[in-house]
Amino acid sequence: MSVWKYLPSYSIPMAAALGMWLGGYWTFVTPIYVFLFIPLVEWLVGGDPSNHNTEEEEKAKASFGYTLLLWSYVPIQYALTGLFLLKLSMGGFSGPGIGTFSMMTGVEFSTGISSAVWLVGLIGATLSLGISNGGIGFTVAHELIHRSSKFEQWLGRALLLTTLYMHFAIEHVYGHHKHVGTEEDAATARKGETFYRFLIRSVPDQYRSAWDIEGKRLHKKKKGFWSLSNEMLGFQVIQLVWLSVIFGLMGLIVGIIYILSCVLAFSLLEAVNYLEHYGLEREKNERDRYEKVNHHHSWNSDHIVSRMFLFELSRHSDHHMVASRHYQVLRSLDESPQLPTGYPGMILLAMIPPLWFRVMNPLVDKVHLHQ
Repeated sequence: MSVWKYLPSYSIPMAAALGMWLGGYWTFVTPIYVFLFIPLVEWLVGGDPSNHNTEEEEKAKASFGYTLLLWSYVPIQYALTGLFLLKLSMGGFSGPGIGTFSMMTGVEFSTGISSAVWLVGLIGATLSLGISNGGIGFTVAHELIHRSSKFEQWLGRALLLTTLYMHFAIEHVYGHHKHVGTEEDAATARKGETFYRFLIRSVPDQYRSAWDIEGKRLHKKKKGFWSLSNEMLGFQVIQLVWLSVIFGLMGLIVGIIYILSCVLAFSLLEAVNYLEHYGLEREKNERDRYEKVNHHHSWNSDHIVSRMFLFELSRHSDHHMVASRHYQVLRSLDESPQLPTGYPGMILLAMIPPLWFRVMNPLVDKVHLHQ
């Protein structure tokens, strides 16, 4: 159990970069890797509910390597995003495959085939950037925005900038963690709610919630909307400047496709939100107040592969109990409701609502029965 356990997570941006560089059908390496290969391996390997003993936990807490691993992802994500934008502005992701094959064989390809390969490369590369930035990028950002260090919080915000989702730093920490498992929480999926309906509801509601949270904070400090202390206002300015640079240097089409990759990225984040709390509700007491957040208000997964790739995010029950607990020492407890498999497999399941309901609704009922 060491920091090296989490290095496989970096194979995802590496796969995305390799696919973008090679172009054509190679750009689909990342989607296939994440949503076919990893779920298969996860199903074969299974889970491990064991926790650190006291000595191991203290060692893990003291090791700076776990933090350094998170910090290192910031330049990696910016490099991957830069590669995507650069390749796209230079003509796309058709790659050297067609030209090289033609030179070697003398076979000329029609414009239609070349155009098809270009389109396939574009779709695959956009998916790959969305998966990497939305999967690993959001996971690392999520860990960093929970840290007490302002430096680390801003590293998390820097990652969120690349997906145009900086408001997540406010809403998640001060909104979701406070209201999880209630109707007030935009990021808690209701039982019987499809992922697609959840996505349409959750994204704008979380954005509005972030403005509301920031407005209340400013009101407490007796500061106005146009104050330099208004983080939400600052986020909009930073994101507009970021987009202006991309549109200005690389053109309208590149900018629009980049925004599409961001939509894919935060949709992947919302798929994770969907499965983490689906159908789990906090009860109200006789004074009409919600019960305290407990381990049975979040779905847990001890599947080893997801834990390695997502920095223990799947041990989500313990994260909601102690949000400041660093990822390497998150625990699995017996009372936490368990997902049938890891996150990539559950995301695939969520894309097919009838199958999702068939698997998850009985598990939700079982949790409520034992509360």
